[in-house]
Amino acid sequence: MFKTFLPACAVMSACATFAAAEQPLSTEEIIDLLTGKTIEGLHFETHTRQYFSESGLTLWIKQGDAAPSEARYKIEDGQYCSSWSGLWNTPEWGCYAIVKDAEQGLYYFHGENFRAPFIIGRGFDLSFD
Repeated sequence: MFKTFLPACAVMSACATFAAAEQPLSTEEIIDLLTGKTIEGLHFETHTRQYFSESGLTLWIKQGDAAPSEARYKIEDGQYCSSWSGLWNTPEWGCYAIVKDAEQGLYYFHGENFRAPFIIGRGFDLSFD
């Protein structure tokens, strides 16, 4: 029994260390992180960029697209929420926590069955040069 306990304990310790390295951001931290900036990341295995205007408009583009998609976003209750249902339609919000991995310098959108890494850029930049 002691032999099986040690490997399980080691795995649990490794998982605790991994979880401790990622910290969820608060509402204010998410506002400061995203507003007026462009993020760059991977979304469903595709290189993407997304800009977050101060007005609540967000522009999202994936590599190879001719033009960005427009949506609206809000940040509340420690989550980033976006609605891609069309700017003039009743919004259907999808919300995600944002966690920071300080060791790797990455952020992640995190939700049920969804995890997408990104980094922070400066200002407005939707190019893939």
